[in-house]
Amino acid sequence: MGRVPSALLVAAVAVLAVAAAVDALRKGAEPAEPSRPQTRSAPAAAVSALRAAGVTGTLVYSDDDCRLHALRLPALRPAPASRIQRCEPHVPTGGIGAFGGDVVWAGLGVGAVQVVVSQDELTRSLRRSGYKAAGGFRAREAVPLVGGRHAVIAEGGSERLLVFLARTRAERVVEAFVGEADSLRPSPRGRYVALFEAGEPGMRIFSAEGRELRLPDVPGPRAIAWSPDERWTALATAASVFVFATGDPDGALVRIPVAARDVDWEADDLVAAAA
Repeated sequence: MGRVPSALLVAAVAVLAVAAAVDALRKGAEPAEPSRPQTRSAPAAAVSALRAAGVTGTLVYSDDDCRLHALRLPALRPAPASRIQRCEPHVPTGGIGAFGGDVVWAGLGVGAVQVVVSQDELTRSLRRSGYKAAGGFRAREAVPLVGGRHAVIAEGGSERLLVFLARTRAERVVEAFVGEADSLRPSPRGRYVALFEAGEPGMRIFSAEGRELRLPDVPGPRAIAWSPDERWTALATAASVFVFATGDPDGALVRIPVAARDVDWEADDLVAAAA
């Protein structure tokens, strides 16, 4: 996925690496051997690589004081951001969530919900997959995915599972223990979902069908966002935001030197309307 843009990104970073090496030789210094994946931290290098790959949109991120900031891509120019103080930028979920143990859609007005998958349906589906709990299972959190699927954190007795539903059928169950504080975040078009974990490894990424995917070897990822078309992924750490082609964890990374507590990726027109 994203092979042509990823190739442009690698080419842009490679050109910058060659230029840096030539400059070092002119000064009599020995150029360092580039690591893999290649990463460039200077803002000018990041701008060049983002522009060459055609990366657009606006990164909205919160700092450790829960103030919101925005950067326009690819130029990394500051953009207007909401003055409302909040730790998490707005991440829409299409009105899907969990209420009273059911997976619901809250699109009918204030206080009104429509049940999408009931507790009984969830319990029956998990029992058919070999999972049992006294009193059944209930949805604690739910997000929408592509093709009518949903990712659900289901609780039953002492068990807490990550369940991938196709309509009301449990298509895949992640048996690894899901923590009490763990939470979900879907990509804009629902082809991916992130499970945020309180401990190690900290974050796990899955396809809409429940297949676990690799991430680049970035230390301490604390938040994730996808571009509106899902071609690009941003990983936020305490010191930087890394951008890479979605589905290519071994490809080039572009390091944007900003510290982000959380991050979202919006289309430019949405940010302008919200400011």
